[in-house]
Amino acid sequence: MVQRVALTAAAIDVGYILLFLWLGSVPLAAINAVSIAMYLGAYGLIQKRYNAPALVLIWTEVVAHAALGSLLIGWNSGFHYYLLLFIPAIVIANTRGFAAPVVLALLAYYLGLQALCDHLGPLDPLPAQSVKIVNWIHICLVFAMSAALAAFYRRTILIAESRLRTQATRDPLTGLANRSHFQAQATQALARSQRDGTPVALLLCDVDHFKRINDQHGHAVGDEVLVAMAGTLGENLREGDVLARWGGEEFLALMPASPLDAACATAERIRAVVAQAPLPVGSTPIALTLSFGVALVHGADDLQAAIARADKALYESKHAGRNRVSRG
Repeated sequence: MVQRVALTAAAIDVGYILLFLWLGSVPLAAINAVSIAMYLGAYGLIQKRYNAPALVLIWTEVVAHAALGSLLIGWNSGFHYYLLLFIPAIVIANTRGFAAPVVLALLAYYLGLQALCDHLGPLDPLPAQSVKIVNWIHICLVFAMSAALAAFYRRTILIAESRLRTQATRDPLTGLANRSHFQAQATQALARSQRDGTPVALLLCDVDHFKRINDQHGHAVGDEVLVAMAGTLGENLREGDVLARWGGEEFLALMPASPLDAACATAERIRAVVAQAPLPVGSTPIALTLSFGVALVHGADDLQAAIARADKALYESKHAGRNRVSRG
C-alpha cells in the first residue's frame, strides 16, 4: 500500500511540475521536483524494508509541501486539503493510544498554518483564476485519494473479518468445520430435514493406530495423515453433507436426506478407498485404515444422543478388529 502511495504521489507531482510551469510558478515546480525525489526515496526505503523511515519521509513531504504551497500562493489554493488525509490513517493505525494527541497536533499545525497564511498573504501570488484552477485540482485529487483510502481500509476490514470467521469456525490444520461450527450447521440441516421429512445420518470415523503413526513417523507426518483423510472424506461426501474434525484423529459427518443403509454404503466406500491406497509420505508409503460408526438422527433434539450412538458403533468397529463399518 505505501509503495503504491509513493509511486502514485511521484506521478502526480510530475503533472504538478507541468501545471505550475504552465501557470508561471517556478518555485512550486521546483518544490514538486524535490517531492518526487522524496517519494522515490521512500519507495526505495520500503523495498529495503525500512518502513518507518519511509513513512517519516512521506509525512515530512506532505506536511512541508502543504505549508510551502499555501504560503507561496495562498490558503485558497487548497494545498492544506492533503493534511486531512492523515486523520483516518492516524486513527486506524492507533496501536499505542497516541491517536488523539497526534490528531490534535495536526489540528494545531493546520490552524497555525492558516493563521500564518492569513497574516503573511501569498508570498508568490498567482492570478485568482490560476489559484482557482489549482484549488479545483486539489479538490478532485483529495476526493479520489479519500475514496481510494476508504476502499483500502474497507478491504482490510473485510479480510480481517473473514480471517476471524475462519479462525472461529474452522479447524486450523484440516480446514474442516470445528465442533462449534458443526453444531450450528447441523442444527440448520436438521431443521430442514424435519420440514422435508427426510432421514439424517451421522458418520463418525477414526484413523486406526494413529498414535503408532505419530510415534513411528513423527507428528508432522501425523498431521499430513489428518489432512489427507480430511481431503478423502470431503471428496467422497456430497456437497450438502456437513463434515467436521471432531477431535484428534476423529471426523464427524452429518448426512441429510440419507437413510442408514446409504450412509453405511458411503462409509464402506470411503473405508475401501483409504485401505487400498497407502499414503505416500517421503519414500515410505503408510498403509492406513479407518473405522466407522454410523447412526441415524431422530430429530433436532437427538443430535447429541445420535453422536453417542455413532461413537458406540465406532468403538464396536475398533473392538472387532478395526477397518470396518458398524451401525449404531
